[in-house]
Amino acid sequence: MSGKLKHIELFAGCGGMSLGLDAAGFELYFANELSPMAGETFSYNIMGEELSDLSEKNKLAEKALWIKSNFERTNLKSRLRENPFTFEKGKYSDLNSTTEFRGKLLIGNIDHLLSFLDKNKEVSQKLKEAKIDLISGGPPCQSFSLAGRREKENKKNLLPLSFARFAGMVKPRMVLLENVKGITSPFTIEGKKYHAWVEVAKAFCLEGFVPLCMMVNSKYFGIPQNRPRFILLAFRKDVFDAYIKIASDQLTTSILAASDDFYKKVLVNKSSLSEVTEKDLKLYDIERNAELFNGKILPAIISNKGELVSAIDAIDDLAELDLNDYNQSQPTKYVNKINSLFRSHKAIKDFDLKNHDARTHSFNVRARFRWFQIISRLNGLTPYALKILSGEFSDKEKMELIFKKIEGEEILVKDVVGKTEKLVRISSFQIFNDYIESIQTKKHSQRAIKENEPAPAQLTIPDDLCHYSETQLRTLTVREMARFQSFPDWFEFKSKVTTGGISRSFEVPQYTQVGNAVPPMLAFELGTLIKSILKQVKNVK
Repeated sequence: MSGKLKHIELFAGCGGMSLGLDAAGFELYFANELSPMAGETFSYNIMGEELSDLSEKNKLAEKALWIKSNFERTNLKSRLRENPFTFEKGKYSDLNSTTEFRGKLLIGNIDHLLSFLDKNKEVSQKLKEAKIDLISGGPPCQSFSLAGRREKENKKNLLPLSFARFAGMVKPRMVLLENVKGITSPFTIEGKKYHAWVEVAKAFCLEGFVPLCMMVNSKYFGIPQNRPRFILLAFRKDVFDAYIKIASDQLTTSILAASDDFYKKVLVNKSSLSEVTEKDLKLYDIERNAELFNGKILPAIISNKGELVSAIDAIDDLAELDLNDYNQSQPTKYVNKINSLFRSHKAIKDFDLKNHDARTHSFNVRARFRWFQIISRLNGLTPYALKILSGEFSDKEKMELIFKKIEGEEILVKDVVGKTEKLVRISSFQIFNDYIESIQTKKHSQRAIKENEPAPAQLTIPDDLCHYSETQLRTLTVREMARFQSFPDWFEFKSKVTTGGISRSFEVPQYTQVGNAVPPMLAFELGTLIKSILKQVKNVK
């Protein structure tokens, strides 16, 4: 493997984590992803196999294998649009006792994969003998408790156990788990309070791993997005013991010792896990404990608060872009960095920019977007300005104050005939009031991006964010959202652009793929830290 460390990716999504880890010095052994739609993007960009092209030519996929499916292997077109929540009923599988996992993307449910490995001990033994360095992924962890009764109707709540069990089976040297900030919020089961992040940490302890938990934010790692994320690093116990012996400073040693105390308490209280609580495990928050994020045991901060990469740094070169002239554009320092840091499996030099198709909107929607742009600069008055638009606010004094703040700004209007549009200044309170009444909406989630700040946390529904430029009264393109996530421009998102209705419950279109992804630059920084740790304990295999 060319001297690279070996890595297995679970809950792989479209490939953000794998892309970042590859740049950090990890080579993918195999990956698992539930969604065929996200898997199509992963397969193309990470594995170099274009599934949609193969399906059109009635050819078999060689690198993407289905754990279970309702369709035969020859029917790749149907497999790519299959509802993954019906895999349980599938009678076809591409896996058998002789299947080579290395270099493959396994599409399907992780529990079906575990069931296969339980029945095929020679395959699971081979994975263990491969001496995997790292297993990573981001399973849903809501309402998850080892001690309390889980919500049985929600199978997602069992996935952390599946992730931990897989790690216990393969025994990698380290584990990397990524999740949303909400995992740190308490929840109640049968009157008792739990914290999902602590329950996840317990699960890994029971499989022989010592956990280290932290809250990070993408914006501190050179990424133009304000995206808080929970990260769990877990050390196989023998790796942990070796590393704590050689830790070079007292601060690192004390952090590791606190994790070890938690690990020991979990093992002592195996029969009464509810006795182990959030008070027994430290959560290192980059907002509160910035001095600890120095690259020794917690990832090093790249961008300090006054040096954050902004939205304008990420997407301004795309605003007026003629896609035919992409290779003549002038990208920023940030764009050059992500395009040079992450390399494609193809020898790409000049290429056509993909996923940058602007969506069309009605006049009222575009006029509303202009309002969001204007009020994004109101600071404390912005919440009131949003309520005005929903028709839920009638405080005339506040309305007049907002009018005075934005008087002279330009709004989008139609002429009398209604055939042309133009930007005109707000010159009177009546014009202001009439404008608001004409574009009212009950939506509460829409906002305009602030050009000189990192973008807000990535959203999977494209209608909630609009561009900051008055010449771009539209939602963001997939490519612009990908820039905020630190994906390089050659990375092409596959399958449908968006979805709706009942399909939203199981389809993972391009916008959702981007929104769900781990930012590659965050994965790169975490991977760099993990590689440094593992190099120091290289004798522990």
